[in-house]
Amino acid sequence: MKRFAVAALALGLPLLSVATAHADTSTVTISGVAWKDLNGDGIRQADEPVLPGIKIGDTTTDAMGRYTLTDVPYMGTGQADSPRVQASQLSIEGGKFTLTRPHQGPAATDSDFDWVNGWLNVDHPPVDGVLDNMDVGYMPAKSDPWLKALTPEQANPVHVGDHLTYDVTVTTNDFPGYYHLRVAFPDGIQPDKVQETPGVGVEFPNPQTVDLLPTHNQDPSSVITRTVTATVTKPTSGKVTAELVDTQGDVNPINNEKSVQVTAVDTGSTTPPSTTTATPAPTVTTTPAPTSPNAQPVGYAAPKPAALANTGVDPVWPLVAGLTLLAGGAGAIFLARRRRA
Repeated sequence: MKRFAVAALALGLPLLSVATAHADTSTVTISGVAWKDLNGDGIRQADEPVLPGIKIGDTTTDAMGRYTLTDVPYMGTGQADSPRVQASQLSIEGGKFTLTRPHQGPAATDSDFDWVNGWLNVDHPPVDGVLDNMDVGYMPAKSDPWLKALTPEQANPVHVGDHLTYDVTVTTNDFPGYYHLRVAFPDGIQPDKVQETPGVGVEFPNPQTVDLLPTHNQDPSSVITRTVTATVTKPTSGKVTAELVDTQGDVNPINNEKSVQVTAVDTGSTTPPSTTTATPAPTVTTTPAPTSPNAQPVGYAAPKPAALANTGVDPVWPLVAGLTLLAGGAGAIFLARRRRA
């Protein structure tokens, strides 16, 4: 008898597991409406307009803003067990409206899609296999993501062949931030290729630029830091720039960029490469003050004779005249003495 009971139990447990698994993966019908939450309170009022053409799961809302999805696998309530249904448009009208805050009022009139990533978040069980009033609202944009810091882990100058590391810190206000993070390097520094992982997207628009796509949405008031690495390929000098691009609903784009200087030299060198051309000093032409022909430099004093006053007359000719008179007088005396004799 015991053996029969054990055998029955051994056969029954797998069947019970199958039945349980089937119950956990039952399907439901999901329906709701998309609307424009004009006052941003997360609750649909009668005078707020509906939104046709909003993509939800594999369907779109009709002219009345309604959608219906059938045979959707259902695991249970809560973020982890909610059906994998997404309102894939995080914003509308060019970013002027973004997903509104979920679960702010009665189940029949509030929004049920996560305002960060757009996934359905069920907070009550289905009724007769139906999850109705799974609504999605779009409020006026109020987010302000900003690039808080761009921090190099090495000091200048760096050298050809060095591997560089930069930490990029981004934060946001009390609303989700929607953007892509882009880091651009000067010519001569190339971002490293990184292996992509599930949920992490990395693109290289050009050899000097890397786009980090997974930070396209960010929880309200959170701070995240992403690390980017690069390799120096030749001497260069310029700026490394991090920037938030493709922003959606950003009310203050002025704080979306940071830059830091980088200088790379040849291995073993400490002299930065020249990045500017020297400008010759301007030529200054000065006109000298007029001077007399015999003028001496300022500060020079010509020596003066000790006994003679300087009258301005040339003394040479008076001296010649005096010597001539003296010679004439001596000749006259000589002739007078010869006559007496």
